[in-house]
Amino acid sequence: MSATIEYVRFDTDDPAALTALTAHREQLVELLKEQYGDGFQGAHLAQFDDGTVLDFIIWSSAAVAERAAKEMPTDPRAQGFFSRIGTVHEMRHAQVLHTA
Repeated sequence: MSATIEYVRFDTDDPAALTALTAHREQLVELLKEQYGDGFQGAHLAQFDDGTVLDFIIWSSAAVAERAAKEMPTDPRAQGFFSRIGTVHEMRHAQVLHTA
């Protein structure tokens, strides 16, 4: 089994939502570590020039990534993060072929 990358590009509701989203990020990361253990391998949050946000997460497998994608948006402990997400433009999973 190889690692899986989760790529989600979305808008926030307003600039204040972006600040709140970032503030709740560490709480979400701790929850992912607790909930998925070694299945969660890392995460990055970035903003594109057009203002959209990229959530880039590395999972141990596609099965763990898919499970988390179903469970986390409705988990009450993660609502500080997910409630700030506006329109999701793209969400994809990709199998890692090579890591350097």
